[in-house]
Amino acid sequence: MTFLRNAWYAAAWSSELADGTLARTFLDEPVVLFRGEDGKAVALADMCPHRFAPLSLGRIGGDTIRCPYHGLVFDKMGACVHNPHGRGVRPSSLSVRSYPVLERDSVLWIWMGDAALAGATPPPSFAFLDKDGWATIRGMLGVGANYELVTDNLMDLSHAEFLHPFIAPEGSAAGIRYRAEQDDDRVAAIHDMPDQPNTPLFELLLGKTVTRIDGYANTYWEAPANMRLETCATAIEPADGGRAEMLQAHLLTPETETSTHYFWAISRDLCLDDQELEAMLRFGIDAAFRNEDEPMIQAVQGRMRGRPLMDMSPALLPMDEAAVRARRILARRIAEEQKARAVEARDEGQPAAHACAAE
Repeated sequence: MTFLRNAWYAAAWSSELADGTLARTFLDEPVVLFRGEDGKAVALADMCPHRFAPLSLGRIGGDTIRCPYHGLVFDKMGACVHNPHGRGVRPSSLSVRSYPVLERDSVLWIWMGDAALAGATPPPSFAFLDKDGWATIRGMLGVGANYELVTDNLMDLSHAEFLHPFIAPEGSAAGIRYRAEQDDDRVAAIHDMPDQPNTPLFELLLGKTVTRIDGYANTYWEAPANMRLETCATAIEPADGGRAEMLQAHLLTPETETSTHYFWAISRDLCLDDQELEAMLRFGIDAAFRNEDEPMIQAVQGRMRGRPLMDMSPALLPMDEAAVRARRILARRIAEEQKARAVEARDEGQPAAHACAAE
């Protein structure tokens, strides 16, 4: 499968990268993450060029990491700075690839493409994750399915009635007023839900005395698969029952063609110090993703048997519009990137097939 490479992907929550190494695979490439002496994150290919041992099993020393197999030492730019064998010769073939990384909004982002292009493109903003006066819970889930299928799931929230009793009551799908919006390469799925029964989720914030709400749930997507979800419920029975808002981050990073790193976070502006509420929210949201969404998406992938979704001519419903728009934008971006890579390889006199390996 071809991935969009010149883009920022979520690699970890900042809090995940403390002491030691963190080994993850992104876009079918094994990567080792660690912090240097200055506390800044480092990302290197997790494979020693000598005998391909995982560097993530090695030892960190300041700004370097030592291969656990034969002791070659690499700096944070991937250059071999110590060879304990023979005369200590360090040919350029001993280097490993380094990846641009940066931290923003408590997310560690990684750039898997041309490093020279990373500085010109800022990562998406999720400033609410560190917003004063808000409380945030974070989670991470390994999903055994293709990341675009997970995107489809998050862009169409009408499935909540049928998969997520904690999030949406029975009958709620019929009351959704849906539309898709597009601004250049960004897509929004707008779900207005006027005069609905309160949901178990918002009962935690507004209380069970609120029986009916005006609500909305809007998903904002940008390539390759970074989404912001804005949800809100305003009490209408009783009218003075209050208003609750939750802002969510859903960041999908392909591990392989059939597996995804799913980073999620939810920020709220009510009941900030209520630890019992936070535990219930964490359990309910994690259970919805882990026990309800993931098994269904995996079942869908199983039925598809490796075939691209649009090649199967799926029956499309109105609420599929935003997800289809996102798929088309992503496909165009990937095609443009592949074309540019092929032109560059041709100009350098290299076969186009080797362009990706040369990154």
